[in-house]
Amino acid sequence: MLLFAGLGAAGIYAGWSLRTPSSMVQTTSPLPTAAQVAAEKAAVSGLPPPDLLKPLTPDEAAKENAERPFVSRADTPAARFVLHTDADDRDRALNCLTQAVYYEAASEGADGGRAVAQVVLNRMRHPGYPASVCGVVYQGAERPSGCQFTFTCDGSLLRAPVAALWARSRKIAEKALAGDVFAAVGHATHYHADYVLPYWADSLDKTVQIGRHIFYRLRGTLGDSRSFFQRYAGSEPLPPKPETDTAVVIPPAAVTDQLASALISDNVAGASTDVEKAAVPPAPAPLVDSLHGTLLADGEAAPVPSPRHKRTADCPASSQGKQLKPLTAEDVRAGVSNSGC
Repeated sequence: MLLFAGLGAAGIYAGWSLRTPSSMVQTTSPLPTAAQVAAEKAAVSGLPPPDLLKPLTPDEAAKENAERPFVSRADTPAARFVLHTDADDRDRALNCLTQAVYYEAASEGADGGRAVAQVVLNRMRHPGYPASVCGVVYQGAERPSGCQFTFTCDGSLLRAPVAALWARSRKIAEKALAGDVFAAVGHATHYHADYVLPYWADSLDKTVQIGRHIFYRLRGTLGDSRSFFQRYAGSEPLPPKPETDTAVVIPPAAVTDQLASALISDNVAGASTDVEKAAVPPAPAPLVDSLHGTLLADGEAAPVPSPRHKRTADCPASSQGKQLKPLTAEDVRAGVSNSGC
């Protein structure tokens, strides 16, 4: 994500003081002028390193984030974007957006992934950022202190993705590039996890929180819908390769769509809408570090595995003298004994 979320520390940041230039005052012209475009590019360029965080513990940061009010400012869902390009560039765009969704929000459920995808597309439509999907995701990745999404330069890409979560992330990316809009984040261009507090948060409007990610808009005219007018570049740059190649573990093609749809909780038979609203927050999906083969729940120790099923001989007789049988995975009756029988 923009700052320290998903499977690794990652995030979008902005630590500058934003002021609306006089050239950005709304005029009667239906399209922004060249001077307006130049002003917007200048306003969001020269970003500081992504590690400019206030020296707070996770608990202190969470408390301070919770105390900071949301800005009540009218917004609308972002405009639909449908990717039109050749097969190679489409594959690159889809892979870059899938990576962003996966490494930034694999633990944030389907809505968390949709929110990240929308932020990427919002940036791509703003003249202050690159005009391609991969350009946005990998902006500054060639500089250790300049990457916008920190998973692109902190070694996260060296970890092989978990197949099931990657399939879900890919499905989310496919739908976003096909015109789906996640309305909940509006025109947000920044976010960070609620357990850190970057200095740039003071310069933006806090608008919504989805899961553990807090989303922000650019202030003034820079964050208005009419400022998101940049045209897609039409092609995708080649992302830099990680120092060591890793295999992306993908489920068999025959089950990928079914698996992804199940994880997203989509109605496969129903028609999808172009604009989606945030659903009731689901239980966090488990994080899996495939390098070590352990399950991670919110960064804590791996959960203790459940005991093996008991044998019938290990179960006592009931008060009626009948031999009790061990419970199976299919037993969902309420009021059963804690003994496992």
